[in-house]
Amino acid sequence: MSVFYTSSSMQTFINSNQLLIGIILGWILTRIMEMLHKPSINFELKNDTEFYRKNRKFKFINIAVKNKKQNILKKFFFGNSSLNNARVWLIFRSKKEILRVDGRWASTKEPVDYSSGQPVIPEILIPSRDTVPPGEEATISIAIKEYGEDLFYIFNNESYLYNWKNPDYELKDSKYWLKVRLLADGNEYIGNFLLFNPSKSLRNFKLVKK
Repeated sequence: MSVFYTSSSMQTFINSNQLLIGIILGWILTRIMEMLHKPSINFELKNDTEFYRKNRKFKFINIAVKNKKQNILKKFFFGNSSLNNARVWLIFRSKKEILRVDGRWASTKEPVDYSSGQPVIPEILIPSRDTVPPGEEATISIAIKEYGEDLFYIFNNESYLYNWKNPDYELKDSKYWLKVRLLADGNEYIGNFLLFNPSKSLRNFKLVKK
């Protein structure tokens, strides 16, 4: 009798709440599909670049964002997703947060008029964005350092207004924690690194993945 009563009560509950149950199940299914369709992103170290500019030696530090291809099964059911119109932020910490700035996609055009060499203000003011197709990668600028200097500078589009050395982005400690926050299609991706700046040498100015 009690078993029959329990089954009957359950059936009554289901019949009375079909709409609510349908909404919940639909939301769960949608979230599962979104997670399976979400791009698979890796943050990787990029080869550092040393170069001369007007007889002065510099070093750029960059990272790569790789959009991995899906395996055959996931590709068949869900396809390969691009990382679309992605925006990035750089957050530097020591004992506390020091700076949080817009990141620059080094894989996009520099905000400069190439005929005159002058910065293009409207392009600098627009947040840098890029799209990374499946199986490809794009590069994010992190920092620049000149040989013989203790300090270094975070590098983004605004750096072009200050001949690459924005005084607001000047850092000089020997170590910083760096969080790279990327936002695309409503999804957030985080990469964590350690940046070392122990001396005037460019060789030891480097990024390490945590």
